[in-house]
Amino acid sequence: MPHVLEETGRETIPQKTYDVALLGWWYGKNYGSILTYYGLHQAITDLGHSVLMVHEPLGYNGYRVDWPDDIISLKFARRVGYDYTEQAHFSKLASLNNVARTFVVGSDQLWNPLIGRVNDDLFLDFVAPDRSRVSYGTSFGNRGTDKFSAPFVIKHAPNLQQFKAVSVRESYAIDTAREIFGVNASLVVDPVFLLPRNHYENLASRATVAPSGAYLAVFLLDPTAEKKAAAQAIADKLNFEKILVIPNPDNGRDTVTSLFADDPRAEILAEDSPENFLRAYRDSGYVVTDSFHGSAFATIFEKPFSSIYNTKRGADRFQYLMDSLGFGESRRVFETDSAQVIAANPNVSRDIDFTTARAYIESGRASSMDWLAHALDPTTTGTAALPPEQRPTLPTGTARAPQSFDLIAPTFTASTESWRISPRQKNTRLRVMRGGAILGNLVWTDLPEALRRGATYELKLDWTPTTTTRAINLHFRNPETGRFRVIGKIEMPERTGTARTDTVIFRAPEAGLSQFMLGAIHFEGRRGGAEIRRIIVNELPAGTATPAPRANATPAKGFAGEAHALNRADAERQIRSFNHARSADGDAGARARMIFHAHAIEKGLSRSNFRAGFGKIAVPGLAKEMNAWLAAGRDTEDSFLQSSAAVMKTYFDRHATLKKDVSEYRKLFSPAARDLIDNCTHHEGGVLPASQIREIPGAGESDRSFMEVMYGRRSVREFTREPVSDEQIARAVQIAMQAPSVCNRQGARVHQFEDPQIIKAVLEIQGGFSGYQMPPRLLLITADLDAFLFAPERNQPFVDGGLFMMSLLLGLTHVGLGSCSLNTAMGTKKENAVREIISIPDHEVFICFVAVGHYEQSVLVPRSKRTDLEQVLVRHRKG
Repeated sequence: MPHVLEETGRETIPQKTYDVALLGWWYGKNYGSILTYYGLHQAITDLGHSVLMVHEPLGYNGYRVDWPDDIISLKFARRVGYDYTEQAHFSKLASLNNVARTFVVGSDQLWNPLIGRVNDDLFLDFVAPDRSRVSYGTSFGNRGTDKFSAPFVIKHAPNLQQFKAVSVRESYAIDTAREIFGVNASLVVDPVFLLPRNHYENLASRATVAPSGAYLAVFLLDPTAEKKAAAQAIADKLNFEKILVIPNPDNGRDTVTSLFADDPRAEILAEDSPENFLRAYRDSGYVVTDSFHGSAFATIFEKPFSSIYNTKRGADRFQYLMDSLGFGESRRVFETDSAQVIAANPNVSRDIDFTTARAYIESGRASSMDWLAHALDPTTTGTAALPPEQRPTLPTGTARAPQSFDLIAPTFTASTESWRISPRQKNTRLRVMRGGAILGNLVWTDLPEALRRGATYELKLDWTPTTTTRAINLHFRNPETGRFRVIGKIEMPERTGTARTDTVIFRAPEAGLSQFMLGAIHFEGRRGGAEIRRIIVNELPAGTATPAPRANATPAKGFAGEAHALNRADAERQIRSFNHARSADGDAGARARMIFHAHAIEKGLSRSNFRAGFGKIAVPGLAKEMNAWLAAGRDTEDSFLQSSAAVMKTYFDRHATLKKDVSEYRKLFSPAARDLIDNCTHHEGGVLPASQIREIPGAGESDRSFMEVMYGRRSVREFTREPVSDEQIARAVQIAMQAPSVCNRQGARVHQFEDPQIIKAVLEIQGGFSGYQMPPRLLLITADLDAFLFAPERNQPFVDGGLFMMSLLLGLTHVGLGSCSLNTAMGTKKENAVREIISIPDHEVFICFVAVGHYEQSVLVPRSKRTDLEQVLVRHRKG
C-alpha cells in the first residue's frame, strides 16, 4: 500500500515503521528493473526485515517525472504486496528517518553522473547520522573515471563514506569506489540471482496468459529486422513451428507487432506483466534475447538460449555475465549473422550444459546473502570508508597517460533499420537503405573508453565514403544519454567512392563521449554509405590549438540547403506527432491503432481459404486498444470503436458457426468491451461481398455517370456570387471519404473556411490565386500524422491525402460545384504563418487547398492537355 509523505501542507508519517527503506528505479517500465528490485526486496524480507519501497522524489530536474499509477511496475507492486511511498518533493525525504532504521540503494546505475536522473537522494544525503546506509550491487556505469567531475566527487564522496557497507555488481567498480570515492566495496551477484528458481516458477504460475505448445521465445528490448532474421534462422535450425514474441513493456508492443506481422509462426504475448514474462520463459523450448536480464532468466530457468549483446545498453555487462556463468562466447550470436552462419553454428543447439552456471548462481547467492545479512544486521557496526590516510585526493593536476585508440574494421551498431552493416575482414561496409538518408538514422562504433572532457584529439579516418552531399559531419556520441556532438566536417568532392584518409583535430566538448558516430542524412545518392577500414584517435598534448571555425561560415544555400532544412523540419514534426499519438489526449493515435488491428482481422475474415483461429497478433492487439479506450472513459459511440466491436462480433460469430473454440481470445477483452461487442450490429464492420455498396448514397444524388464526372472536372478559378451550402460541401466530403487509406486509418481531414478576410489572408500567403476574386469557400485538406504508426510510413500521409483530395474534387464536381486545387508547396515560414491564421494542429500536414464555388458553364478554363498514354503506361512483359 502507498504511504503519503505530505498531505494538506503538513507531513503525515506512516504509523507503521520499517527495518529497511529501499531506494532505486524499481518503478521502471521494464522487466529488468522490476524483477531486479523484486529479487532484492524478497531477499531482504527473507532475512526477516520489513521493507518500505521509496518512490522517485520530485523537484530535482526535468528527468524526474510524476509516474502514472497504472504503469506495469506499480500494478506489480500492488499485486505482490509492496508497501511504498507516494511521490513527493525531495525536501520531504528526511521524514523517512522517523520510519526506517536502515536505508538501502539498489542495483542500477544510480551513481553514474551521465544519467540525468542521478541526484543526491541516491547517495542518501537525507539520512540521519543515527541511521544506517547500505548499497546492494549499485553501479557507477561503464568503465572509466573521466565522467566524475571534481564537483561531483567533492559532493558525493563524503556521502558514500557515511555508508555502513557498499557493494557493486561489476568487478572494476571496486577500484572506482576505492580510488575515486575512498570507500571499500564488495562484489555481489545481480539481485535476480538472490532467489531460487522455484520462487520464479511460483510467480510464473500466477500468469494471466499461458502459451501453448512448443515454441521459441524472443525477447528484444531494441528490435530490428536483423535481430528478427537471426531469431527466425534459429527457429528454422531448431525446427520450431511457433515463435512467441515477448514485447518490451516500455512501449515496445507496436514495434514487434509490425516487425513480425509477416511471419505466420509469430505470436505476440498477449499481455505485459512480469508474471507473463516469467511464464513465457519457463515454458519455452529456446530463448533468443538482446536483454541482459533476459539472458539471466534463461539461465535461471536453464533454457537453452542465444544472446545478442546489446551494445546500446552496454556489451561489457553481457560479456561479464557470460564469463561468470561459464559460457564465454558460446551463447553469443550477432544480429548480422546470416541464416547460413547460424545453421553452421554448433552452439545454436538445444543441448547446453548449465553445471558451471548453476554453481556460480548458488555460490554467488550464498555469499551475497551472507554479505547482505551482515550489512542489515542492526547489532553490527562498521563503515565502508577507507581510513583517512588512504582516501584519494581529487585528481586535479595528476599526470595521466594520453589516450590512444586504434580501431581496425570496427564493429558498428545502427539506431534504425535504415543502415545495412556488413563486417568484413579488412573493413566494415555501411550502406544507407533506400529512403533512409534522413535525420535521426545513426550508426556508431564504441571506443574502449570515453574521451576526456576538454582534452584535444587528432582523429584519423581511413575510409571510402560514397555520397552526393557536399560535406559529411563527424560526431562523437554519449551512449548513456544518446546526446552527440559534431567534432568536424569533411568536404566531399563531386565524385566520391575512392579511398581516402581524413584528419580532424578537435577538443572533446563534454564527458561521456565514447562512440564515433555518422548520420545517414550525410550519405545521399545511389549506394550511399562508407567502407571504414581504420579509426585512430590520439590525445594531443595540452595546449594544442584546435582549428578555429571559418569566420564566413554560413548555412548551405540553394536547393540542397533548403531541401535539408525542410526534411529536418518534416522529420521533427513526425517525431512530435508520434509522441502526441501516444499521449493522454492522442485520440487519433488510439483510433489508428484500433483500426490497424481491426482491419487485419477484416482481411482474415475475407479470405476465401478461411483459416479458423487466425489473429494471434491482431486480436490481442485490438483487445488491448479497445480495453484502454474504454478504461480511459472515452466516447463509447466513437465510430472507430464501434467498427472494431463489429469486426470482433463477426469474428466470434463466424467461429461459433464453425464450432471453433476461440474463448481464449474472448477473455482478452474486458467486460465492458465484451458487452459492446455483443450488443453492436454487423453493418459497422466485418466483411461484405465486393459487389455490395458499402454505404447507401444520400438522397437527391445526380444521375451523372462516372465518366461524365471524371472527364467533366475542371479547375475553375472564377465563381459566381451564388451561396455555397454546407450541405453541398458535406456531401462532397462524404463522397471523398470512400477513398482508400493504409489499413483503413482514414487520416484525411478537411478544414472549411467562409470568412472572406481569412480566405484572403491565407491565399495571399499561398500565392496561387492572385488576379482572381476570392472564392466563396476555401477548403484545406490535411493528413493527421497521429493516424500513422510506424516510421517507414513517413510518405503515407501524402499518399492517402492525395487519394482523398482527388476523390473530393470529383465529389465537388458531382454535386455541381466548381473547384480548383491550390498547392501547399511552401517553406516553413509561410506554413507557420498559415497555421497561425487558421489554427491547424502541429500533427496535421498540409496536402492541398481547394477553392470552391458555383460557376457559369461558359466560363473559360485552361485546356490542360494530357500527355499521350504511352508516356504514362509502362508495360512489363514476361521473359
